[in-house]
Amino acid sequence: MIHNPLLTIEIDILVLLAVACLSAIALKRLKFPYTVALVILGFGLGWLGKHIEPFEFLQTLTLSHDLILFVFVPPLIFESALNLDSRLLLRNLTPILTLAAPGLLLSTAIVGAILSWGTILTLPQSLLFGSLISATDPVAVIALFKELGAPKRLGILVEGESLFNDATAIVTFNIILGVIITGQEFGLPALQQGFVAFLINFGGGIVVGSLVGLFMRTPISLSRDNPLVLATLTTILAYTTFLVAEEVVHVSGVIAVVSAGIVLGWYKTNQLKFEDREFIGEYWEYLAFLANSLIFLLVGLTVSGLGFFLQVKQTQDLLGAIGLTLISILLARAIVVFGFTALLNRWQPTNSVELSYQIVSYWGGLRGAVCLALALSFEPDFPNRELMLMLTLGVVIFTLLIPGTTIAALLKKLRLDLPPLFDRLNQALARSLSQHHALEQLPLIETTLLNPRPEMLAAYQQKCQTGLGQARQVLTSLFNEADEKTRQQWVWFMALNLERQIYRNMYDAGFMDEPFLAQFNLMLNLKQDAVAEGEVPPSQPDQLIFEAWVTNLTLMLGEKWMPQNSEVNGLRAKNIFNTGKFWGFTAHASKMVPIRLKAVFEDSGLDVNFLQPCITQYQQWNKEAVHQVMQLETEPLVELQKQIAERISQRSQGRTIEDLISIGAISEATGNGLIQSD
Repeated sequence: MIHNPLLTIEIDILVLLAVACLSAIALKRLKFPYTVALVILGFGLGWLGKHIEPFEFLQTLTLSHDLILFVFVPPLIFESALNLDSRLLLRNLTPILTLAAPGLLLSTAIVGAILSWGTILTLPQSLLFGSLISATDPVAVIALFKELGAPKRLGILVEGESLFNDATAIVTFNIILGVIITGQEFGLPALQQGFVAFLINFGGGIVVGSLVGLFMRTPISLSRDNPLVLATLTTILAYTTFLVAEEVVHVSGVIAVVSAGIVLGWYKTNQLKFEDREFIGEYWEYLAFLANSLIFLLVGLTVSGLGFFLQVKQTQDLLGAIGLTLISILLARAIVVFGFTALLNRWQPTNSVELSYQIVSYWGGLRGAVCLALALSFEPDFPNRELMLMLTLGVVIFTLLIPGTTIAALLKKLRLDLPPLFDRLNQALARSLSQHHALEQLPLIETTLLNPRPEMLAAYQQKCQTGLGQARQVLTSLFNEADEKTRQQWVWFMALNLERQIYRNMYDAGFMDEPFLAQFNLMLNLKQDAVAEGEVPPSQPDQLIFEAWVTNLTLMLGEKWMPQNSEVNGLRAKNIFNTGKFWGFTAHASKMVPIRLKAVFEDSGLDVNFLQPCITQYQQWNKEAVHQVMQLETEPLVELQKQIAERISQRSQGRTIEDLISIGAISEATGNGLIQSD
């Protein structure tokens, strides 16, 4: 047998990763929830480690409080926050925070009251257990949402609640634990202290995460051309944020990581190149896969190692306590989800949460890593520690095996596996365009292949034409199914997304600076929000924002009191220069959007005449932008045109040198020297 502890751990991890990879391949075919299967497999591995000597090394690794919180939680939380749609999160922040904070506290009280009545746990111990068991962990559910194409709003409601109630659970748990350890009574003073501590933890977590995220923007910005360094820096950001918040400032590490992830997510979306965005996204998806795979396999190993099923079989009282616990959490979850949501729907009828969403949120409230981490944090001599750990394992196993395996059927029953009409239109459009472009490849195939057989070309053409006809039929049917307002909104969303891509291309090509890209993205966000609210066409936001306002105010005061000052004249020239850039970029985008929009509709077989209101509006914006450019003073305008021409020339030379490097015509060192000399 192996006696080197480090080598044993290495072998354990390799075996677990191999099991995870093989499971991922097999389970994709079997349509079985990945994380649920890993728990079952982990239990099987634990049984092998106990009963078969060659597999004894599998008993080395088990879950612990520190392993979960300090190793697994930061990447899982950070990956979720990094990919959150921050605008969709803000629009649904009220129901998310209501369920995550007041909802969790109410659930803690309900579970605590029931268990203090029906088990040997005291009221403080029951409340402590209620706080740790009320945190949801819908990893399996979110993965299923993505697979089935469930509505984005449902995903943000479930995932957002999980992110924030993890933090609420940890903070509440620590507050109650502190009250128990210090021997205080659960009176008004303890509640007041707890409330203040709760606010400090939440607010402090937001501040710490935002500050660390903003601080790390500088090194991340400097490493934009080195994706490996970029990925490493984001890893440092996730773990450092958690450690600083928990161990230095003593505030919520989960909320800090969520805040840092949202800050980096905005920066990644708006200011990183396409290649860097793709790499960072894939890197964090891989880290999340590793963390989820290991943590759920280790859940199964831990269940096996603690002899959970054997204890349940031998102890009738434990089985009864688990049953009462399951009843209490299901009852508390129902009261929280349906009760609070009903109140919010009456208060915010325009942003109400559908009943079908409430049902999925209720049944999808699985328990997992955070619950186990808190249960494993008890000291060995803590009263009723073993019972609370067994109850936690019972709830985790039940929610993974029952709701975790039936949530897909529930989604299909509620018809939430069908994407919204907007998403179905986008899917049909993508299918139609892909078939059209495949058909356009026929001449290339004919000229590339050596003496192609006519029947093969005819068969390929017939296949593409059939696919294109079917795709266009589906798209036209969906387009006709939508009412006039929905069709106009869909067209405008498409136009605004094309405009966003045009600005992004100008930025990636080096023509546009980061502040301008951020400015245009903000303007497009405002327009898309207006379209979502039914404002078609959307109003054009004012030329943005604080910086321009300050500049204009400075110029106004400077020209009044120091009209000949060189600094004022320099600021005036810079303002004219930036204004020219803004309107120049706007003019280019408003000219290109109608052209691309027409091309999309023509290639997909839709009626181009339907685009006319949108095209007319863009043409009007183009005239306004061109007019604004022509109003500029001649000298700054000429300087602007010169700078753009130089950037185009430099970019073209750079691409040529990169192509020569890629084919081996010149060395990378020679190419870099040529680029730097230019």
